[in-house]
Amino acid sequence: MPRTLITPVADEPSQRQAVAVWEAARRATDNAPTPARTERVAAKVARAVGSGEVALLAHYGERAAGMLLAEPFLGDDGPDAACGHLSMVFVDPAVWGCGVAGALVRSLQRGEHGPGWTRLSVWTRETNRRARRLYLARDFTDTGDRASLHEGEVICRWEWRAAG
Repeated sequence: MPRTLITPVADEPSQRQAVAVWEAARRATDNAPTPARTERVAAKVARAVGSGEVALLAHYGERAAGMLLAEPFLGDDGPDAACGHLSMVFVDPAVWGCGVAGALVRSLQRGEHGPGWTRLSVWTRETNRRARRLYLARDFTDTGDRASLHEGEVICRWEWRAAG
């Protein structure tokens, strides 16, 4: 079984790899991105590099296989320095089920890359079983917070707190 290696997105080649993983995952869910959406995601990945946000790339063996973007959590009272928000976790469908997403999230939880947040928050579609299994396996709990996307789909917020 190949080893999963997590590294920060630090240069243009790794930025392109992260965006390519995102595109592959979107296409696999019949949600192919438009060129404009791809440009916005590429800009978001580039902006995260060296900004206080976290951009991670997972390699499974020799291939770029997963990406994660996280930023400081912005609550009702403003930024929360102890909490990060996962804005994107995507895995190349060729390695779905191989633990790549779990390795990305675990790396952030352990403070291996990023500011060492003691809490993490994420919104995901209520119908996204794969994501919900990931967050449950990484000790996230459903907060009960719900919202609707513009197309009416319900999203739910999950939160993780470090032990201790």
